Amino acid sequence: MKYCIDCGFVGVPKQNTPGTLSMEVAVWLVSVVLGAVYSLWRRWARYQGCAQCGSKHIVTTDSRVALAAFRRPTPAPGVRPWACLACGRLVFTWGPFCKRCLTPGSSASEEAGLVRI
Repeated sequence: MKYCIDCGFVGVPKQNTPGTLSMEVAVWLVSVVLGAVYSLWRRWARYQGCAQCGSKHIVTTDSRVALAAFRRPTPAPGVRPWACLACGRLVFTWGPFCKRCLTPGSSASEEAGLVRI
């Protein structure tokens, strides 16, 4: 199992090949030498990437980067984050206080659309 640093996907990586098959066929039709070079480049440039976004930035799930990402809290479904006016961080809890600076969220600024995102 691998963890994608870019999109957060956890799963089995897939083999990605740069370029496209249609471009390869077009280059072969233009020139045999260029077609052979393009085909060889596509074969040599294959890489294991994220199965969801195709990124090359994948690490094992037991690496420091992945373990730190797993420890980060994720918002519960249906929770709308609000921005703390004191420190500027997003707060993903139902509570009225920012956990970082303990500043209460103002309901007046929330109603005006200044706090809720």
